[in-house]
Amino acid sequence: MPNSPYPVGLRALVVDDDPVMLEIISALLSDAGLRLLETADKGELALERLAAHPFDLLICDLNMPGMDGIRLLSHVAALSRRPAVVLLSGEDSRVLDVSRQFAEAKGLTILGVLEKPVDLQSLTTVLGRYRPAEGRSLQDAPDVAIDGDGIRGGIDGGALHLAYQPKLELGKRSFVGAEALLRWQDPKFGAVPPSDVVRAAENAGLVDLLTLAVLTQAVADRATLMRSGIDINLAFNVSMHNLHNLSIIDRMSEIVAAADDRPDRYTLEVTETHLMKEPVHVIEALIRSRLRGFKVAIDDYGTGAATMQFLMQLPSTELKIDRSFVAAGPRSEQGRVLLQSAIELGLSLGQTVTVEGVETDREDRLARELGGHLGQGYLYGRPMELGELIAWACTHPVGAPANSD
Repeated sequence: MPNSPYPVGLRALVVDDDPVMLEIISALLSDAGLRLLETADKGELALERLAAHPFDLLICDLNMPGMDGIRLLSHVAALSRRPAVVLLSGEDSRVLDVSRQFAEAKGLTILGVLEKPVDLQSLTTVLGRYRPAEGRSLQDAPDVAIDGDGIRGGIDGGALHLAYQPKLELGKRSFVGAEALLRWQDPKFGAVPPSDVVRAAENAGLVDLLTLAVLTQAVADRATLMRSGIDINLAFNVSMHNLHNLSIIDRMSEIVAAADDRPDRYTLEVTETHLMKEPVHVIEALIRSRLRGFKVAIDDYGTGAATMQFLMQLPSTELKIDRSFVAAGPRSEQGRVLLQSAIELGLSLGQTVTVEGVETDREDRLARELGGHLGQGYLYGRPMELGELIAWACTHPVGAPANSD
């Protein structure tokens, strides 16, 4: 038997009410190299399996009696450890597209949508998108319980570092920016998912400390980039908890100024969902950020419920279109209309429009055709360490920093 291309211990759960389909998909998964497979012939049984032990992959039919796939996904989204998902269905493409958007809006990682009958090539292609950081390798993972001391000690002890995913100008293909992504190598637990680190920091009242540590590292990394002749914008995420403390904006300014750098080379990313929870606090914090010279991006646009009127009130400089819109665009006319509307909204508001999660040439072509400015996704470059980013930049022309005035 050939070696599996997937991480050791990776577990997959297949859910379908058709026993023949369960057998076929299980055989295909085995042929694809997955070893730890379990099946369930109804949604209720799948939930029992998921509660008994976590899975890395969930391959789920949509149309099932009793608890259908949509209800199952709603329950899965509430789990503390959620698998990456592959959707299966014999329904038309419109139902599949909407189902994918629903699942992604719930915060699930959707590797792909497969129409029945499923073939090995299509299944292998979708499984090739699996990344342990998305659907974590859980089989032998210990329960992670980082506390406040762990956050402080990790920051002081070097557990925190950043990976960078490049952003390209879609027309000229020039390298203009990168998103800084939190990575955490705990001495006790090993690699800890960023979401667990952020949650622990929030619970301990240390999210400001964590965010400032991220910015401090990003400033140091940008100085290294500058010494290599790479002047780009760096973006990083801020939490709702950060935006409640207006003084953190002053601390950010001090960190950038201490490095003799420019605040307009940094973009604060706030998700659309967070914007809608407490808009008054958010608007005040974002105004202060802009007054200090920082750029502001609305992240994951399309996953929340922000109206055009509300977006017009925001002092943002960039609108990042969620991956679900980008993926749906080339697949159907309805998807194209949704993506076009999102891009045109950003353009009408004078924003830099970034399309997120671009994975295919078709998605890239359509984003350019519809007027998107910047692209970010695996097609251009995966998240990489600073040294890798510098090497990557050697083969990509560096343009003016994203969102530069």
